[in-house]
Amino acid sequence: MSHSNDAKLRDLLRRLPDWMRKDLASSDVTRRERAEDALHVMLLSLLERGADSP
Repeated sequence: MSHSNDAKLRDLLRRLPDWMRKDLASSDVTRRERAEDALHVMLLSLLERGADSP
């Protein structure tokens, strides 16, 4: 992973909303899956933007 991608990923993780952090750690399967799906979309977007970068 390039330094640029690493920095983008760290920034994304730092900006995660509190609800997502709590739900990712939840024992409630539905809440955890909702947070996982939201994080998945955020990561895909980050990867797609990274692919467009030189």
